[in-house]
Amino acid sequence: MSQTSPGNSSHAVRRSLRRPSGTDGCNQSLASPELNSRVTESPPLGRATVLRRTYALSYPLLLVNMIGFLREVDAPTVGTAVYVAAVYLTYGLIYLLPPLLLSLAVNAAVSWKRAGGSPADDRSWRSVLVHAVAVVGFALVQIVIFADVRVHAMYGFHINGFVLNLVSTPGGIASMDLGAGTETTLALIAVGAVVAQALVLLAARSRRWPAIAFPPRRTVVIAVVAAVAMTIGERLAYAVCLESDFSPVLVASEKFPAHKGLKLHGLARWMGVTKPAADGVRMHEATGALRYPLAPIRQQPRDRPNIVWLACESLRADALNPEVMPATWEFAKDSTRFAAHCSAGNGTRMGMFGMFYGLYGPYWFPILAERRGPVLLDVIRRDGYQMSAFTSAAFTYPEFDRTIFAQFPPDELHAYETGIGWKSDRKNVGDLLDGIDRRDPARPFFTFMFFESPHASYRFPPESVIRTPYLDEMNYATMDAARDVELIRNRYLNACHHLDSQLARVFDHLRESGLLDHTIVIVTGDHGEEFMEKGRLGHNSAYSEEQTRTPLVIRAPGKSPGVVTDRTSHCDIPATVMALLGVENPPDDYSLGHDLFARTDRDYVVVSEWNDFAYFGPDAKVVFPTRAYGYVNQVVTTKDDAPIADKTNVLRAHVSDFAEIMRGLSRFRR
Repeated sequence: MSQTSPGNSSHAVRRSLRRPSGTDGCNQSLASPELNSRVTESPPLGRATVLRRTYALSYPLLLVNMIGFLREVDAPTVGTAVYVAAVYLTYGLIYLLPPLLLSLAVNAAVSWKRAGGSPADDRSWRSVLVHAVAVVGFALVQIVIFADVRVHAMYGFHINGFVLNLVSTPGGIASMDLGAGTETTLALIAVGAVVAQALVLLAARSRRWPAIAFPPRRTVVIAVVAAVAMTIGERLAYAVCLESDFSPVLVASEKFPAHKGLKLHGLARWMGVTKPAADGVRMHEATGALRYPLAPIRQQPRDRPNIVWLACESLRADALNPEVMPATWEFAKDSTRFAAHCSAGNGTRMGMFGMFYGLYGPYWFPILAERRGPVLLDVIRRDGYQMSAFTSAAFTYPEFDRTIFAQFPPDELHAYETGIGWKSDRKNVGDLLDGIDRRDPARPFFTFMFFESPHASYRFPPESVIRTPYLDEMNYATMDAARDVELIRNRYLNACHHLDSQLARVFDHLRESGLLDHTIVIVTGDHGEEFMEKGRLGHNSAYSEEQTRTPLVIRAPGKSPGVVTDRTSHCDIPATVMALLGVENPPDDYSLGHDLFARTDRDYVVVSEWNDFAYFGPDAKVVFPTRAYGYVNQVVTTKDDAPIADKTNVLRAHVSDFAEIMRGLSRFRR
């Protein structure tokens, strides 16, 4: 029996440690590659952790994207600046929550009953799906915010119900005429956003980031509590400012999309916070089914004139002049020109709606729901007119196929759209004139055409150039409206000059065929167009004179030429045409307008938009919101759009007009 000394024992242990793995089936060497791998390598991050890290890394990128909103904020006080900072920081977190929650929900769904799965699952289709949802979701938020910043800077509104309607309605996107350059740029931006978010997700999966990027849990908890506290404080501040009518905070909040302020009227009263005695005038949309018209339409027996109705996209009032539109200017000399005319809207939908119905914009929604055509066209059809309508856009956007022309069969509606307005206008004018030549001479005819030449991007052929230099291409993603406005305006005027050449074709044809003296000819615009005179580009964004004023020329049998300088409205056109057709009913039976040839003076006009409408009085304009955000956002300006700080006296001075508008909003509702 041998003995082992302590020294020998030590050597034996060292030899044992150096022995290769698995030689005796009982011990495994500490030098084993498998064991070393388990000791030195950490398990892959869970998908939920990666998603939370992606959310954290996307946040500073979104804050950079949102800087455009800050540029539009006027913070006259320190308190307003603190409030804006709180909204800026907290709403960035809120905007990113939907893609985070969606991707976490998808992860939970694909991980169900996968507890105890192997690390290899991280490379499975489940991870690919979850990560793809996250990348696309976060990228979509970045893209929407980028687009919203651009839209708000140029047009003054966020991506709202109007924009969603534009995107979702057939023909809406085409009506924007973005152009190849803009579409390419937007596509590159979208791809770039997806690639950037993919890189963010790859970074979130890395373990090499310093602690400041992914801090300890305690720090995360503190940050979350601070964000929640900031959100609550911002909303309480809004509620107090709402009750005290502190407009800087209320106006600043509207610079951020989807901002929802807290309303605590009862608590504010309990705390002693009271509103000023006179803070605005409430306007409510009437409810109930349509009652339109109020009485059966009666007509005198008389000879029926033909009707040629020519509506021009974005034709502002001062574009009708001898240089830009010489043919139309000469035609107006033998007609009645209404020099102080105003559209019924600052966009196509409400402008055209008022032009044919003679009703205020809020009636659009029940009319659309019931697919009710205008009484005016009912009368014309009942009189046996040959009917036709042409457009260089689409009858589906706005939804004129379900409103103005709802009773027109398909063979009477002719939409031809090339994507280039002036080319479509040339084709449609040719078809319109051909239709007039092929009509039944024994019956009167009604024909309508909507011209697209002056629509942004303001395209024109070389022979229509009268103003240089002009912007070569309208790339909405890269152009600077303030910097390029004069070049953009020159594009517009060249496009209007081409429009004039097409209107001339119609005038000349009616004259040469001997029809002009027995035809009502109407020439007008759906609305105006602004070129940064009041800080906006285009239309649909404000009630400025530039966006709402448009020419109106009417040549009618038996009416002497002249210029009318009284204030007039698109809402007056149906009553005027109905009177020319021998309708005996007073205009109140079917419209909110007046007969223009009766020379009825107007004290005010009403101009509408998607979410609100405006009162244009003799000395002031007042905007009335019709949605839930209410009258605290009421804007009061001079008639020339200069701001008025103290609106109380203005509102009191016109209260009788406001009451009459309220009656008009409910007149044709049960």
